Amino acid sequence: MTLALLIALAVLQALDGFTTRRILDQGGRELNPVMRAGFETIGFWPTIAIKGAAMVALGAWGANYAGLSAPGLLVVLYCAVVAWNWRQVRRR
Repeated sequence: MTLALLIALAVLQALDGFTTRRILDQGGRELNPVMRAGFETIGFWPTIAIKGAAMVALGAWGANYAGLSAPGLLVVLYCAVVAWNWRQVRRR
């Protein structure tokens, strides 16, 4: 079950990246100042890759120390993020 959640989290990270890129290409802006600084400093895709890897690692670490709830909570959070992004893409 934990592996499935971590795979889902990795997929959601990719979807977050692709939807964010689409929003930015359509004239939107990144609301998270940390991510925006990363985009400006090292570029969009490297920042997305680092953040995605960090979220999956956090989920794996949390599964070991906080039980199954940590990756599950991250999956729920990023489902909401991707849904929000998708709504923004559809509005533009």
